[in-house]
Amino acid sequence: MARDQGDQGDQGDQGDQGDQGDAGQLGGDAVGSGAGPGNFGPLWPGGSGAAGLGLVRSREALLQPYAKHPLRSPFAWAFAEAAADGIPAVDGLTRFDDQSFDVRQANLLHELLRNLRLQADATTYSVRLDHLALATNSTYALHRVFSLSRPSSAVFTDRQLDLVHEWAELRPERLNEINTQLGVPYRYWNPIVDLNPTVHRRTLELLALATRLGYQLLQPIKHYLGCPRPASYSPSIQPVIRPRRFQAFPSGHAMEAFLVARLLQRLLPAMNGEFDTLLQRMAARIANNRVVAGVHFHLDSVAGRMVAECLADYLVACATSRPGTPSRWLPLAFDGATLHPGLKELGIAFQRAEPMHGAGVQSAYFRGNAGATPVVVQLSPSVPGGASMIGRLWQQAQQEWT
Repeated sequence: MARDQGDQGDQGDQGDQGDQGDAGQLGGDAVGSGAGPGNFGPLWPGGSGAAGLGLVRSREALLQPYAKHPLRSPFAWAFAEAAADGIPAVDGLTRFDDQSFDVRQANLLHELLRNLRLQADATTYSVRLDHLALATNSTYALHRVFSLSRPSSAVFTDRQLDLVHEWAELRPERLNEINTQLGVPYRYWNPIVDLNPTVHRRTLELLALATRLGYQLLQPIKHYLGCPRPASYSPSIQPVIRPRRFQAFPSGHAMEAFLVARLLQRLLPAMNGEFDTLLQRMAARIANNRVVAGVHFHLDSVAGRMVAECLADYLVACATSRPGTPSRWLPLAFDGATLHPGLKELGIAFQRAEPMHGAGVQSAYFRGNAGATPVVVQLSPSVPGGASMIGRLWQQAQQEWT
């Protein structure tokens, strides 16, 4: 039950609130020994007055006769990968493996965010995410990850609003799914790939990191672009759930769903095309359920999918970077500012396989990606010459599927 509450405790992420669910899982270990090999709950971080006083008394008894100086017998594991000064090396990763989930997530998130720059432009109603690469000792080069410009209110009130109104007919058959997909719905991915915390611990950690990264970036993007939800345009929409009080564009659920799908596909490249199709179909269903619920437009999902694909590409580039070998990702743009009422694509429901770049691009909002070329750049680790934590996690996650 604690784990389910952790999944549902936040609508769209995620982020720091998702840690409440993780804490719930830890709390589950505090049950009696009849539920497992032993009662290990008291070993988790924390303290209590009664136990603390007991430890004071037991230490006094154990150290009789009381010595003026402490015993000097250090634990070897605490000093693994020691540097010349006797303390573990700054770029060591052994201690990273020993850290708790929340600490690892904080360190990993810092490693991914340290080179990212999000910039909003009030004159073009747009945002752009760039990777900052050190070009010389004093200058940086910007390499685009993705960019978005928002559609006008006239675009949303055109056929997009009609589609949300029409899709409300699906609510009776989708309501159970909608209500059980309020957070990141890992239970819906589990049946496709047998995703479970027993054998896929690092994979789940990677997915949690990816969705947290997406949440950290998407919230300011939603704020800057400021696009209201469908119910703000019409009292006829009447959503069946109460969304959190932030803006709609791009869709966070679409971003998370397609991000999870793409990362699983990258972790399991040996699986066939039918497996990939199932993952993409699940991502699309999760995104579409938000439209059915009345809290998103189809264009929100289109943009959310693009952000997911770009973030997955960038995250994998960071995780697989090697010294002396340039990394690459494909930057894409959603150009909502070019849209106007009457365009054919505005009356079409979200398409999970719509081409976003290359010669197959048809929709106006992706037309600028027809000639998109990859960014090729040498990525630098947090510690020059050292290995990355995200690289370590990626390798561990891959090993769970081999």
